[in-house]
Amino acid sequence: MRSTNRKTPFFVLSMPVLFSLFSCHPTGVPDTQLGNWIASAPIGDPPRGNAASFVIGTDAYVGLGYNQSIGNTGRLQDLWRFSVDSGWQQMADFPGAPRSGAAAFSIGSYGYVGTGYDGLNIFSDLYQYDPVSNVWTKKADFPGTPRYDAVGFSVQGKGYIGTGFNVNWMNDFYQYDPLQDKWSLTPGTSGNFSKRQGAVAIVYRDQAYIVTGVNSGGMVKDFWRFDPSQTPAWHQLANITNTDEGTFDDGYTDIERQYATAFVNKEQAYLTTGINGSLVTSTWAYDFASDRWSRRTAWPRAPRSGAISFTVSGHSYVGTGSTGNSGTFDDLDEFVPTQAYDSNDF
Repeated sequence: MRSTNRKTPFFVLSMPVLFSLFSCHPTGVPDTQLGNWIASAPIGDPPRGNAASFVIGTDAYVGLGYNQSIGNTGRLQDLWRFSVDSGWQQMADFPGAPRSGAAAFSIGSYGYVGTGYDGLNIFSDLYQYDPVSNVWTKKADFPGTPRYDAVGFSVQGKGYIGTGFNVNWMNDFYQYDPLQDKWSLTPGTSGNFSKRQGAVAIVYRDQAYIVTGVNSGGMVKDFWRFDPSQTPAWHQLANITNTDEGTFDDGYTDIERQYATAFVNKEQAYLTTGINGSLVTSTWAYDFASDRWSRRTAWPRAPRSGAISFTVSGHSYVGTGSTGNSGTFDDLDEFVPTQAYDSNDF
């Protein structure tokens, strides 16, 4: 779905603000107005949802995904590189089958994309991308159940793919060793780690955080940190809905969702867009030090799920996505956490 004027907003959402949520940031700007969205360059054709993305150095790579008007399956296999200075450039196509819902991560100077779904087939393959030669190489297949809508991330020199869906929801994780081109099952999940589909993975200081998603029709509320250097590797954090006797989570009314997107900027992570019964636009900031969430400026474009996000050269971006049925998007916007929202920038 393409705007006729990308520098003009579709509309600006007005959000009812509960008194309990209208806390002020030290700058004097209410939390619900903190964080500015600034229009950036849209990705090249076609628009897409449920794409895969990874970051290598100062460049982000976005590819694959779903567009309802493409071919028989609506799935894509193109790849685009984005940098702050030069914008978008098309790169070599992904050599595997076109797909959406793939998992991706980067290790060192290489990107990796695997798993996913083409509307009929569910995949377990893995490919490595070399940005210097602009070449893809087939690697060892993911050894778990083929799946889609899994999460991928890398920490401490290893890659990981886990959760996702194939007939049933899953909570297993597998580790990929790039030096040996081998997979192994990770340590157990230390208790009641919910199975989930359409979750997000956040990486901060070489630890991964797994949050949101859906399990058997219901939104999951548990939130976990993964550190493979510790035993156990999984540590449960505060739930993302009001389940604690304290008051800190009284306002956690709409963090739960699936097919959201999340990114890290300095000492905080940010979660936005997705689905919880209907498409949501609320944006939440997560403080790693305190294990607490607070509201930020809502996503001001059309609601969507399956968007991508990344941070490169200190700049954070959110874009693409789908309405879930007949609409996909090509827009990309920068999120500036320290600025108050200004609709003139959009």
